[in-house]
Amino acid sequence: MTNGTRMIWLTLGILPYLGLVGADTWMHEVARKVPRTERIIHWTLAPLLIGFLVAVFVGQRTIALGLLTVFIPLLAIDEFGFHRGLARNERRVHMAAYAALLGFIIVWQWTDVRA
Repeated sequence: MTNGTRMIWLTLGILPYLGLVGADTWMHEVARKVPRTERIIHWTLAPLLIGFLVAVFVGQRTIALGLLTVFIPLLAIDEFGFHRGLARNERRVHMAAYAALLGFIIVWQWTDVRA
């Protein structure tokens, strides 16, 4: 697989997740007041996600895995610590986002630059 083809697949793979994260962010702004601790977790998750994506797109597997190893548990803390009582529509967005993230990870592994 050429690098250009890999970039196309990775881009197509991440778009659903980014769209759902955008929808969830919008819901946070209009549907409920996000507690300070949860905002701090979100502010920590954002650079971890950005770093993970940059590492994936430039082919730095070890760095990407390291960042993902920190991102996923923090995401679980956010979900189980703050999202239990959310409205059904926001919970559905979260579940769809997790599925989309898993889909991206699968695309990443499929297009991995290791031969």
